[in-house]
Amino acid sequence: MKTRTDPFFLMAGLYLTVGLLAVVGVVAVDLGVLEPFARLRWVTIHLVTIGAMTQALFGALPALVGSAVDREEAVGGDAPTRWAQWLALNVGYVLVLLGMVTGATVVAVAGATLVLGALALLIVEVRRLTRRASRTLGRAYRVAPWFLVVGILAAFGMLFGLHGPGGYFGSLEAHVHANVWGFLGLVVAATLLQFAPAFAGTDRRRPRRRRVAVAGLTLGATGLVAGPWLAVHALTIAGLLTYVVGTAALLSVLVGAVRDGERTASTRVAHVVGAYGWLLVPVPFAPVVLLAPGVLPAAAIERAAIHGLVFGWMLQLAMAMLPAVVAAFDGRDGDLADRVASTDYAPSWVGVAAANLGMLALWLAALPPFEAVAGTLSTVGFALVAVAWASLVVALWSRLAGGGRGRSGESVDRGAVPGN
Repeated sequence: MKTRTDPFFLMAGLYLTVGLLAVVGVVAVDLGVLEPFARLRWVTIHLVTIGAMTQALFGALPALVGSAVDREEAVGGDAPTRWAQWLALNVGYVLVLLGMVTGATVVAVAGATLVLGALALLIVEVRRLTRRASRTLGRAYRVAPWFLVVGILAAFGMLFGLHGPGGYFGSLEAHVHANVWGFLGLVVAATLLQFAPAFAGTDRRRPRRRRVAVAGLTLGATGLVAGPWLAVHALTIAGLLTYVVGTAALLSVLVGAVRDGERTASTRVAHVVGAYGWLLVPVPFAPVVLLAPGVLPAAAIERAAIHGLVFGWMLQLAMAMLPAVVAAFDGRDGDLADRVASTDYAPSWVGVAAANLGMLALWLAALPPFEAVAGTLSTVGFALVAVAWASLVVALWSRLAGGGRGRSGESVDRGAVPGN
């Protein structure tokens, strides 16, 4: 069967595959099988963030916004613009990776500049589409890419040694928070709010809680970006607490949809709940690390928090949704959320267990009571993450290569233009 697949999703699959090899490399280094590789863990993290998740979101965002506007509207952008985004994003990302591995600042800056150009084209496209989107979802989709702009600017600051009052680590935290809690967090939240009714089989939308979720996440992410950069701990903590309120509102909508609905998707729900659990784990540690330095090992806690964001939150959300989203990008009519809900993809309980037990081990490795076995826990944690990651890669490539199938068994044939 001949199929044509969106190039953004192909690149997401490629980067997830390379990322899987990288995390296996981390385990091999921990076991002494391989020699240490410069910046291997940071490269692994960026293979998930800029590599896989950003590729997937660039590919899906116009369709997501278009689906929020009108079920009958063509959702893809024009071909030259989408191909320009794809080329700039992918050439830029390769240069960023090369710059990170080799320490070549000029190469990394050139790559980040190209990524910023791709993002500018995406912002223009999303702004055009959100003019008729629902007010809540439209605001989330419209604001989210600007957090990525801020994250890239913070990266420029780190590359050039230009920092705010928070210094290098303030810029690093602002960079991570803008990209993950801001850009990815808002797009994922809007997507879950849009898809939840279709997945659960209910018409209830809970508009007030949806507004609280989007507002809380937006304002919270703003505080989490500005606080570290300005070295204002009160602003960081306020942003964190506001983000928790937004997350609680989001989860209440999702849980309510599952409770009211007629359909069940237990492993999907388990991945989403687990993902947001690891997103919230750092919350009680943050005030202690900020206001009482020395009580907890700040570097280890920060490392575990970043692992939680990338492997506990992002990877599990990808496991819950990405293969189904890829399978839904076909030529069939109807709402995108309904098409995603109708695919035959269901994550395995092995993946759910491996992802969450792996993150538990990585977090325990950061805590003082487990200092004596921290190395072993870290190795076990990354090995379990690799198992979960492998299940995602296999599921994703089966949809990319085979075109995917709906529950009724029909084949999927995709268009050749990114975003269509």
